[in-house]
Amino acid sequence: MLFFARFFLLAGCKVFLFTSRSIYVLILRVMNSQFQKISPTLLVIDNDPSTAVVFKKLLEAKGYNVLTTNSSKESLDIIQRVMLDLIILDLLMPEMDGWELCEAIRKMTRTPILIISAIESSEIITKTLNLGADDYLVKPVSSYTLVAHVKNLVRRYKTEELALPQNK
Repeated sequence: MLFFARFFLLAGCKVFLFTSRSIYVLILRVMNSQFQKISPTLLVIDNDPSTAVVFKKLLEAKGYNVLTTNSSKESLDIIQRVMLDLIILDLLMPEMDGWELCEAIRKMTRTPILIISAIESSEIITKTLNLGADDYLVKPVSSYTLVAHVKNLVRRYKTEELALPQNK
């Protein structure tokens, strides 16, 4: 029986091509025998750059990809260009306030919106949730609470995404 093997290296994967008569068997083996996990991408929109940096460092340490902006208009541009898993939004923003921005975002995407604001009023929280926000936290928020809410919203969004019927 005639049998030989050829070895190729393609895009970080070892590819073996075995030939035995007219049967070709292609075996792909990913380095380390594991697929790379794609981390969820979050957008933090906060008028205070230092708050955005703190959230970014905390969430990146937990394995998330984090984009930040201090501009309402720039955030809308990012939302149109990038597939996001969660948007974290402050209500007190320049250009457009957080309520207007929340409403505009909701018209563009179903991506979950987590509001983090210093405003602690049941009327404001109710108004914000009615405008399309998915969750609301009051500043200052502990890192444990923030991470728990982020994990929950990302998990629910991914589950809903899988459950949606496909358009044919």
